[in-house]
Amino acid sequence: MIPHIGLRIVSRHIDSPRESGYDSENGGGAGSFLENDGWEIMASLFECEVRYIIEDIAAFKRRLEELGAELLYPYEFTDHYYRPREGEWNLSERNLRIRHWTTPREPTTVFFVKTEIVTIGELQFKRALYSQGKVPLFSGGLEECRSLLDDLGFEPWFDVAKKDAGFWDVAQHGFKTVTEFIEGLGWTGELEFEGEDQRQAGANIESALKALRIPRELVTFRPISQIFAEKTGIV
Repeated sequence: MIPHIGLRIVSRHIDSPRESGYDSENGGGAGSFLENDGWEIMASLFECEVRYIIEDIAAFKRRLEELGAELLYPYEFTDHYYRPREGEWNLSERNLRIRHWTTPREPTTVFFVKTEIVTIGELQFKRALYSQGKVPLFSGGLEECRSLLDDLGFEPWFDVAKKDAGFWDVAQHGFKTVTEFIEGLGWTGELEFEGEDQRQAGANIESALKALRIPRELVTFRPISQIFAEKTGIV
């Protein structure tokens, strides 16, 4: 396991059509509530996730090159986060967002995720309370998604734009990672390992962090929405 590092664990699902082989030209029409239309649901129980800050992106990409990493594809999108017009909304427990893609071309989708903090020994992690993890609620145009959330009593809160992002396969060391530039925050990365054994997943994350030479103090289990909101003074 990873001593003294929190892990965010959610149920594994495919939230990118690029991962699932989704064809945005021929499926997932606008204005549809999602019923696995173009979305593949995996069987594993947990997805262990940590995010880390990248202080020097040029040095980090050199390290990826040294590890023999392959850039699988670049991407850019903006997550538009929402909160209820009334009442409290804790980003460490619940997130509601509209994901609007710039590239590649993929459907704009409303996602909801609810998590809880679980501690096993020295291992602290978050676990999704719904089987799909990040639950896709609705797919349509951006304005249609906005109208839906407005009708449900939610209001826009803040946006997290991820630019110049890349999905990397470090096949020689058995893991994948991402690099994302987030306006207002800087460069960040993420590691995910799926499976039924969260302790083994924690050991895998520890091994990947060691390979990437990421200092422990730059690693967190907190969702990026919470990190961004705290960094920019939103909460």
